[in-house]
Amino acid sequence: MVEGDENTVLVPGDRYAQMRNVFFIPSAPALKQWLEKCGFVDVRIVDMNRTSTDEQRGTSWMTTESLSDFLDPDDSSKTIEGYPAPLRAVLVAKKP
Repeated sequence: MVEGDENTVLVPGDRYAQMRNVFFIPSAPALKQWLEKCGFVDVRIVDMNRTSTDEQRGTSWMTTESLSDFLDPDDSSKTIEGYPAPLRAVLVAKKP
């Protein structure tokens, strides 16, 4: 997620946090609106937090690169490409 209103959607260039398969990153209100346009009802944003390097880190099971490798070393609020660092959101919706 990115911060913003129901009209905010980040469309990264070649990569986002070194990932090439990221095409759209909506704000939570934009995702809520998308779900409603798809027919879901009672859509709620129940939580939104900055993704931390404590939760996305290397472990003995995952020894490759992790979030800290993809954030700007001088400003962890940005990816190494200069985009806003990832936010995590939880939305709940009902399918009628």
